[in-house]
Amino acid sequence: METLMAAAASRCPVLSQASAASRETLMRHALLRHVERGTCIFSHGAAAESGYILMGGWIKITRTQPCGAISILTLHAPGETFGFADSIRRLPRSATAEAATDCTILSVSARSICQTMRSDSSFGNAILSHSFQQNDSLLQQLEALKIFSGIQRLACFLLRHAKPGNGRHIVRLPFHKHLVAHYLGLKPESLSRSLAKLKEYGVRTVPDGIEISNPGALEALIGETPDIGHREIA
Repeated sequence: METLMAAAASRCPVLSQASAASRETLMRHALLRHVERGTCIFSHGAAAESGYILMGGWIKITRTQPCGAISILTLHAPGETFGFADSIRRLPRSATAEAATDCTILSVSARSICQTMRSDSSFGNAILSHSFQQNDSLLQQLEALKIFSGIQRLACFLLRHAKPGNGRHIVRLPFHKHLVAHYLGLKPESLSRSLAKLKEYGVRTVPDGIEISNPGALEALIGETPDIGHREIA
């Protein structure tokens, strides 16, 4: 349990702000699950009984329209949380969460989350701040869809998910690029064309993912947007 708690805290900024006693309480009511790609974690309209910390893999959050069309609202990477807001408000799920890849997730009961928020103000503030950030992210995503070109939206996505290492920045996508295209509001062929155009900005496909050799060039392409690598607008 201590090893799991330490791993979760190191990966999740929200959990890291809780006191040691609060983390112990949360972990006492937590369950570690390994799920396969395509597994539904929760469905739109279902009771919200847990919040989740993504330990490994990718999760996609979707909404299905009456006509059957599916919209990808966001993609969650390791270390991020999902499903907390509905759990805290005790509302039915506002969207569906599905494993975009094989995943390892840590589910924490809604009751223990709410109890910890009341007893640990630092954790409560972290949860509220995180919820506001996620709301801001959706607004920024909407802004990007309205004013950014496809190549700019792709540049935002790459900057957000690039991981530095060995003097270079790599974006590892363990799923098909059509999922990224759907998320960015692009057709798959448009994504391929945008990726090709980004070569002149230092972006190229390599065996272990997509390499960015000049993040500054991508930032210049996007425009005068401060801290673009830290904004979740993609």
